[in-house]
Amino acid sequence: MKIKLLFSGLFTIIFSASQAQNLNLRINEIIASNQNGTSDDFFQKDDWIEIYNPAGSPITNLAGYYITDDPANLVKWQIPNTNAGVTTMLPNSFKALWIDKDPEQGEDHVDFTLSVDGETLLLVAPDMTTIIDSVTFPEMATDVSYGRSCDGCPDWQYFNNVTFEDNNAEMQASDLLFINEVQTVNISTYDDRQHEYDPWIEIHNPNSFQINLANYYISVNGDPLQWQIPGDAPYRTVIPAGGFKLIWFDNDIADGPTHAPLALNTSGGTIVLTGPDGTTTSDTYTYGNIAANTSYGRQSDGAPTSITFTAPTPSVTNTLVFITPENLYINEVLAANSTDTLDNAGQTEDWVEIYNPNNFPVYLGGYYLSDNSENPSKWMIPTSFPDSVTIGANSWLLFWTDADLSQGVRHADFRLKNNGEYVGLFSPDGFSIADEIDWEHIDTDTSLGRQTDGSETWVYFSSTTPEYSNNQGTIDVKESELSSIIFYPNPTDNIITTSTLSDFVVMDLAGNVVMQSNRTRSIALGQLSPGIYLVKDKEGRVVRVSKI
Repeated sequence: MKIKLLFSGLFTIIFSASQAQNLNLRINEIIASNQNGTSDDFFQKDDWIEIYNPAGSPITNLAGYYITDDPANLVKWQIPNTNAGVTTMLPNSFKALWIDKDPEQGEDHVDFTLSVDGETLLLVAPDMTTIIDSVTFPEMATDVSYGRSCDGCPDWQYFNNVTFEDNNAEMQASDLLFINEVQTVNISTYDDRQHEYDPWIEIHNPNSFQINLANYYISVNGDPLQWQIPGDAPYRTVIPAGGFKLIWFDNDIADGPTHAPLALNTSGGTIVLTGPDGTTTSDTYTYGNIAANTSYGRQSDGAPTSITFTAPTPSVTNTLVFITPENLYINEVLAANSTDTLDNAGQTEDWVEIYNPNNFPVYLGGYYLSDNSENPSKWMIPTSFPDSVTIGANSWLLFWTDADLSQGVRHADFRLKNNGEYVGLFSPDGFSIADEIDWEHIDTDTSLGRQTDGSETWVYFSSTTPEYSNNQGTIDVKESELSSIIFYPNPTDNIITTSTLSDFVVMDLAGNVVMQSNRTRSIALGQLSPGIYLVKDKEGRVVRVSKI
């Protein structure tokens, strides 16, 4: 009887402690693209977040707490109370919750997914109103986590060594890498994301695992620590297993972490790549005078001998066999699909339409689609079902950009953004461009497409034309009329502001002038009905503004 009473009392103590709202809990680490990391109990590599219960805190049952990625809906998903063994945390312990939209797989599987582009996560108390912790994480790279610099600390950083249900600590090795190719005078060979032709070096990762170039050092002046690659954007600095990464020598660090504040000597020099420890030399490469629009690189990737390339191979293997793509066009893009076309799974996903203007069908198996111009071979169109990826003569074919390969061979392994994005179609060599397009903004359920199939003029379509001719589509406003003028915030519920003092007219989509403001930087739109408007300055530049 005493033993029973003892266990009963102990259970009561633990139960009571676990039911009190623990305001010390912290979101400790996040991974939003898990491909080669820890698997869940169903052998699936899903995204996850880690909760930390600090030392000195009570035993806590997470049942009843809420996880949400919507600040306007604090009770989006509640941790179930059906298995305390899964949801109870001891002091100074960690608990991973799988963010996989598979709640049927257990109490630690959350009923939504994470965006690799970044979003806000909140941990909410059982009272449904108290926000215990929150974090807004930035754009993420595959298999790189974002976590507190130490468990429960206020500062956050990226981790190359993911610490699943363990103490947060960065341990970045100095791995084997090769400086693989150099171009010192780039007049028209290969442009960067800003469409600028700048000098570059190519770094090759020969390993069977990805390497993040963040925190490595590059030198061209003999000082091995001359410049350290920034660690704040791993989605730009990670080199896939067996892959390549360009470093641009353009002295334009505002363009991102792969743009060095250095210059390559056009008459020759030595480049040194040093590991994150600041002492281990990963590679040294010496080059001489290189003619314009040619490059100098290793005869094969990582080889000890080097040759001159009259056809440079940036971002791909030095032994590339060039394959000329068929005449094909990216014809239309929908980057924010809310109520538009449904895919084969009944979901409103974003899409890219390819147009074949030839009088013969074109098989696209082995071609590549990419949302990163510096990684043209990001996703290869599968060859397993040829009929599904063949475009008939003078026909169109949709590819869904939903990062859901389980739904078929026309579902690409990436998602598009409607604000500032790129998409390219590349030949089976993974390098030669069939077609490409980038944009600054596309409205929800509005597509960006060629005014007529295959034409040079791009327009917005208020009524999209998936797998159908653009020639009779309802045109919204021409892309060529848009400019770099920027108003913020956009969308807005009232005042928009720009840095340029000018005269402005505000028009509806039919071209009717609804407002006019002279010599101003701000326009008050509060009196207008919600919708899309065009703002034109005195130079004739036009920008689209969303009034909410």
